[in-house]
Amino acid sequence: MAPVRSLVFIAMLAAMAFLLMATLNVPVLPAAPYLRYDPSDAVGLVAAVTMGPAAAVAVVFLKDLLWLFLRARGPFGPAADFIAAATFVGVAGWVYHRRPLRAAPGGPRRDAAWLGLACVAGVTARVLIMIPANYAILYLQFGMPPARVTALLLPAIVPFNAIKGALNGALAVMLVSVLARRGMTQPAARR
Repeated sequence: MAPVRSLVFIAMLAAMAFLLMATLNVPVLPAAPYLRYDPSDAVGLVAAVTMGPAAAVAVVFLKDLLWLFLRARGPFGPAADFIAAATFVGVAGWVYHRRPLRAAPGGPRRDAAWLGLACVAGVTARVLIMIPANYAILYLQFGMPPARVTALLLPAIVPFNAIKGALNGALAVMLVSVLARRGMTQPAARR
């Protein structure tokens, strides 16, 4: 993909992710209704598949920058979302692009299975990175002592990140499967 075209595509995906984040968000855990699911990370995963992990992280960064300037009440929410989403799409994109390229039975189904495996790696990384990140962010934002953060880990922080990552991963697998049937998911260098 030409550099200008790549930048435009990244900006377009970031705008789509921002709109999804702004319009489609719902609480997923009764224990923490302030933690809300939105499908914006699935757009980052589409960028990871089509353009690579660096482009996916750029999409997430621009989405969170838009959120910071247009909707956020402070920097901590967008910062936490960036850490979680960038880890998720970066790791998933990196794993996805390590798949074997030789033709094999299954074609797009095999790619979807590989993306599913990449999403499992991304969700795992997301959950693991958000444990120490929440200690820092919740202390800086609310002055919350480590003991209180520890009490939130199992009932709220870990399940929320696992659920959000799994739902966005499943949505991305479906989106990429549809795009693959149309021949729109192969990175430019591999076409």
